[in-house]
Amino acid sequence: MDANEDIPSPSPRIFDRYASSSDDDSQPSYPSLHSTNRRLDYMIQFLDRNLLPQHSSRRDGSAVGQWWLDLIDETLRDMMERKSQVMMGKKLHERKMYERVGSRQLAGMLVAVWVEGNLKPHIGDIDAAAVPCGFGRAIGNKGAVGLRLRVYDRIFCFVNCHFAAHLEAVGRRNADFDHVYRTMTFSRPSNVFNAAAAGASSAVQMLRGANVMGAHSVEVMPELSEADMVVFLGDFNYRLDGVSYDEARDFISQRSFDWLRERDQLQAEMEAGNVFQGMREAVITFSPTYKFEKHIAGLSGYDSGEKKRIPAWCDRILYRDSRRTLGSECSLYCPVVSSVSQYESCMDVTDSDHKPVICIFSVEIARIDESVRRQEFGDVMRSNEEIRCKIEELCKIPETIVSTNNIILQNQDTSILRITNKCVESNALFEIVCQGESTIKDDGQASDHHPRGSLGFPLWLQVTPAAGIIKPDRVAEVSVHIEAFHTQEEFVDGSPPNWWCEDNRDKEAILVVKVHGRYAMETRNHHIRVRHCSSAKMKKNDSKPNDSPQIQGNLLHRADYQRLSVSYDVVDHLRNLHSP
Repeated sequence: MDANEDIPSPSPRIFDRYASSSDDDSQPSYPSLHSTNRRLDYMIQFLDRNLLPQHSSRRDGSAVGQWWLDLIDETLRDMMERKSQVMMGKKLHERKMYERVGSRQLAGMLVAVWVEGNLKPHIGDIDAAAVPCGFGRAIGNKGAVGLRLRVYDRIFCFVNCHFAAHLEAVGRRNADFDHVYRTMTFSRPSNVFNAAAAGASSAVQMLRGANVMGAHSVEVMPELSEADMVVFLGDFNYRLDGVSYDEARDFISQRSFDWLRERDQLQAEMEAGNVFQGMREAVITFSPTYKFEKHIAGLSGYDSGEKKRIPAWCDRILYRDSRRTLGSECSLYCPVVSSVSQYESCMDVTDSDHKPVICIFSVEIARIDESVRRQEFGDVMRSNEEIRCKIEELCKIPETIVSTNNIILQNQDTSILRITNKCVESNALFEIVCQGESTIKDDGQASDHHPRGSLGFPLWLQVTPAAGIIKPDRVAEVSVHIEAFHTQEEFVDGSPPNWWCEDNRDKEAILVVKVHGRYAMETRNHHIRVRHCSSAKMKKNDSKPNDSPQIQGNLLHRADYQRLSVSYDVVDHLRNLHSP
């Protein structure tokens, strides 16, 4: 579509192509593979007259382009509403509606995609790109705009092009295509798509032409080559060679298109492998679409002015799907298979010197029903004894032992915990976590353990390494180290204490060594108690006060305790304190 056209009256015949589309229900080839047959309709108008010449060199689009999008939105909505009321008597929201999912404009070029509402949940990863091919590969009067989207996890690309004009510029047109195909880059890399879209690797990859302009020494795979289906459309500007204006008019009036197609530049260049390599086109059964005088209907509208430009099929639609050969059927190895059910021009459109071209595709998409596949996979696993035994063997948890279940340490002490893999065939993967922490009561028993959750190990405990792989019949050594902290733990018995307090109570942590195999989801757990006996804990001082001539700072010694029963005992005690 050329968005620089003035605002004509929309042709009902063009929009009827949208409203008349039909869908076939998905037919399963086998339970886990569904071949979805979608009749995809594309309406493309190529209107090349620029009423706003300044737009031809702009990289952006124009307000007229947005007008076209709004017009198509409104027309599709009105037509579907009328059909639902007249044909089916249903309300609007009960009728399948079309919704625009993406568009991109570059100067006069515009590409847009509409999808039915029931197909919308299966559409995603919509992206757009533009490649200018004008002067210095920087001006947008020539070039291409593209849309890429994912349909049922398969990648589709639609590229609207406008190549160099004039009869003799065949090489420039070939170079324009080559530049577009190699350099069209979307904002998101295609490898972010679902891995199910790997069918693109089986698609026919376009060969590089010899007429490369600005090729790099190290080529990268063009993004368009990764798509499962690519549709090129637009004003390619290829003309007819070796035919005069009068001869062309005579053969057109007789509908002798075979003789004219033999002189078609695009067909000759494709057969020589110079352009659109690996792509196909439906058989042309319509009259050349260029050049017409405006507002003159029928074949009498061909250019009759001073230049008398020779009629030509400038406006074309080419495509490539996943097939290597025309006889290939839709499958996971050939996930997208398309066929053309209609390829024609709209001769009754007189608002441009070009005629719009319409192509209707029927596309089969191979997709996997994940729920059915999982069910089938489970049935196979359960029914095949050999596979079941192998899976059980792969999921088997290696037998391991730990050197101890109890570790008692003081500040700065380190103990080595040994984990032995007794299996002689498989690696054992281990992970050590702290299940809970508690303080030790005066009677030596641990209080209720408080879960650590995402807090990890306590600050006073260091475990290195906390995870690893033990080779068959080997031993892993894990360092369990007690670190001296003079400040209180973050939580003691579940409540945060004052930050200036010191926690001199003994503490205990429950470590869990989780062991599993490489393919096993379940684990075998070993529980280990690690007790921290604080060396800074106050002990009763048995020595006399006079034996300590120097009092350590911040260390308060408790006096000997005596029971004083009556007041006389108190007086005697005080007297003895001052006696020599």
